[in-house]
Amino acid sequence: MPRDRGLRSLARDVARGVRGHDLALYAGGVTFYAVVGIVPMLLLTLYLAGLVAGETTVRSLADGLAALLPDELGAREAGRFLSRAGTGMSPVAAVAAVVPASLYGEGLVRAFDRLSRGDAGNRSLRGRLGSLVLLALSPLLLLAGLVASGTLVERLGDGVGDQVLGVYLSFVVGWLAVSPLLAYLYRGLAPERPGTRALLWGAFGTGSFLAGTALGFVLFLSLGIDLGGAYGGVAPLANAVAAFGWLFVLHLVVLVGYVTTLCLDARDGHPRGPAVQRDRVGAGAPRTGE
Repeated sequence: MPRDRGLRSLARDVARGVRGHDLALYAGGVTFYAVVGIVPMLLLTLYLAGLVAGETTVRSLADGLAALLPDELGAREAGRFLSRAGTGMSPVAAVAAVVPASLYGEGLVRAFDRLSRGDAGNRSLRGRLGSLVLLALSPLLLLAGLVASGTLVERLGDGVGDQVLGVYLSFVVGWLAVSPLLAYLYRGLAPERPGTRALLWGAFGTGSFLAGTALGFVLFLSLGIDLGGAYGGVAPLANAVAAFGWLFVLHLVVLVGYVTTLCLDARDGHPRGPAVQRDRVGAGAPRTGE
C-alpha cells in the first residue's frame, strides 16, 4: 500500500471527512446545548472541587484566576461571580444543577453521531451519563489548573518578558487541562472508538487549538472594543453575543478535531502514517437514513 506521509494528505483526508456535513450547523446546535448546560456544569465543577479541597481554598484560587481576566465586557466580574456561586452552592442546588448540566453532553453526542458511521444508540442516555463522568473528571483538572495559575501569578513579575512567559505558560496549563477531557469526549461519547495513539494525537492537537483560541478571546476582551453600537447600545446583549460566538468557534474546533482523530485512526494512529483508506474513515459521509 503506498504511503503518503505528508501533513497535506492528512488535511485532505479531514476535508473529505467533513464533506457533506454542515459543521456550522452542528457547532451551532452544540452551542445551544452549551448555553443551557455549561454554566451549571462550571458551577458544579467548582462545587465538587470545593468538596475535595475546601470551599475557601477553591474560591481563593478561582478569584486569583479571575483577577487575571481583563475588566472589559465584564469578564472579570463574571469570573468572580462563578467563583462565589459555585463554591457557595447548597447540596440541593447542586443536585438541581445536574439536569441542565447533563444537556451539554447530549449536544456533543448528537454532533459526534452526525459525523460518525457507528451505531448511534440512545443519544440522550449516552450524553447525559457521559456528562456525569465529565463532571467527575473536571474538579481534579480544575484544581490542578487553578494551583498552576496561582503559582504563576505569585512568581512572575510585571516585565514584558514575564508577561510573555506568563502567556506561554497559561497556554500550556490550559492545553494540559483540556486535552484529557477531549480524549474522554472523543472515545467516551462518540459511537466510534479511535485507537489510543490516534486519540492522543487528536485530543492533544485539538487541545492546543482550544487553548490558543481561549487566549485569543482573552486578548480580544482586553482590547476594550465597544460592541454595543451594533445592538442599539445594549452592552449586555453585545457581550452575550460575543461569548456565544466564542463558544461557537470552540465547538467548531472540537468537531474538526474529532474528524481529524478518526482520520488519524485510519492512518494507523499517526499524522504521517500510511495513506488513509476512505472506507475506514467514519466521518466520510452521513449515515444512511439521516
